[in-house]
Amino acid sequence: MNKEEENAVLVSEAEEPKKNMVQSAKEFMTGVFNPLKGKDLNQLVEDFTSEMTLVAEGLSEDQQKLFRETDKLSAQQTELEQRLLDGLHDADVENKELRKEVRDLTARLDKAEKALSEKKSKKSDGLVSIIRQATWLVAIFSAAWVIVTIIKAFT
Repeated sequence: MNKEEENAVLVSEAEEPKKNMVQSAKEFMTGVFNPLKGKDLNQLVEDFTSEMTLVAEGLSEDQQKLFRETDKLSAQQTELEQRLLDGLHDADVENKELRKEVRDLTARLDKAEKALSEKKSKKSDGLVSIIRQATWLVAIFSAAWVIVTIIKAFT
């Protein structure tokens, strides 16, 4: 083979991928536009527009439903917050009442303990008083006995 024949073979081999590439692009475009052939472009646009309108209306309805649900949840949350605040207020009032009752009971206990200690003190004071009086009586009788014994001793 000479140089010209080799060049011709190389050129034909180089053109083959280009032809294949162009051919595949043509086939692709033909495949894309084939379904559209014979149909009215205005009718296709109209069909597309009506379908998109239907989709947009559906989205709008979904969005309105979501807004209603959001409003409903917001109302429920507000109601729950109010109930929680009322519960906290009631618990606070009950807590204050319990504290007052505990203070009153503590005061009563202190008063009862004081009365008990005074009662014990009175008992012990009474006992001490009795012992003191008995001691005086014994002292007086002893002194009288001593005096009587001394008088008998001199008489």
